[in-house]
Amino acid sequence: MAIQATPAPLFPLATVTTKAWREESLAAADQLSTVTQWLQLIDPPSGGNTTVDLSKQVLEESIRKHLDAVQGVATRKRPSRELPHQGAMVTRVVCRLDAAQLDVLTRAPATYVQSQLPGIQAHVREHLPKGNPQRTEIDRIVDDLSTAGLDDPAKGAVIQAFRGASSEGRRELSRVRSFRNALVISAVVLAFLATLLAIGGFVWTGQLNLCFQPTAEAVVCPTGSTAENVDLLIVEFFGLLAAAVSGASSLRHVRGNSTPFGLVLALSVLKLPAGALTAVLGLQLMRGEFVPGLSALDSSAQIIAWAIAFGAAQQLFTGLVDRRAQTVLDDVGGKTGTPAGASA
Repeated sequence: MAIQATPAPLFPLATVTTKAWREESLAAADQLSTVTQWLQLIDPPSGGNTTVDLSKQVLEESIRKHLDAVQGVATRKRPSRELPHQGAMVTRVVCRLDAAQLDVLTRAPATYVQSQLPGIQAHVREHLPKGNPQRTEIDRIVDDLSTAGLDDPAKGAVIQAFRGASSEGRRELSRVRSFRNALVISAVVLAFLATLLAIGGFVWTGQLNLCFQPTAEAVVCPTGSTAENVDLLIVEFFGLLAAAVSGASSLRHVRGNSTPFGLVLALSVLKLPAGALTAVLGLQLMRGEFVPGLSALDSSAQIIAWAIAFGAAQQLFTGLVDRRAQTVLDDVGGKTGTPAGASA
């Protein structure tokens, strides 16, 4: 009996990409390709030009197209016309992998889909909330398997539930990307304002200064007894340092995530220009006697110390953003738990 040669791998393992999500996508696509080849062996066409045989060929061709698209995107650099924040490459890979998985389930016999039910049910529970009709239906199907096998209508319901869960999973990723983009844009705007403020300190030193007059004769500035064009820059620098330290400490409450979007990194970057600005604005409030009793600092060291305190105080504002970011991350695959007040 002749032994057929093993087909060449769809994606050469020697090819190393630049991102973890690319490697995960290629591995998932290679696995789906293997499952498709296995299905062709255990459930081959009957050889006739029947509707069933034609549908199997159509699905196999569709799977191949989806996996080729994944391979094409995951192994090439981002097109120059696509900006990093758009996320089109990641979205295309996720959509194609979901479509290929759906085609595999549709192509496979009911016995194979039944063997995959625990994973499919977990996937549905992860992305669809309790009370969702598709989640309720797949739970009922799993409970009924103890008395009957998976028939074609039940198989169709399982596939539709998987489709709904995958669609919701993509929307969750889209929300993470959108929130990440908002953080990045906010950080850029704050950094731009901080830069303008520092430049203004160089140009209009007399008008934009952070000097205090504790007595009628004495004047105290961040770098000495006279206003210098680097005063604002020095204050912003210490505010940025304080924000970096306090921001790093606050990140212990933010859990990591498996999404390809750097949401935690964007949070960290946002805190830096925020700290620089709060340091300047806080000292300006003190100069304007907004805080009674703290309007006349006695030394440059006190000014720098308060700049550090105000820079660290940015956490009072960005802490709200931290909590919102954690809510967005928890929403990714966070439907498994029972909502408060609901029965298990």
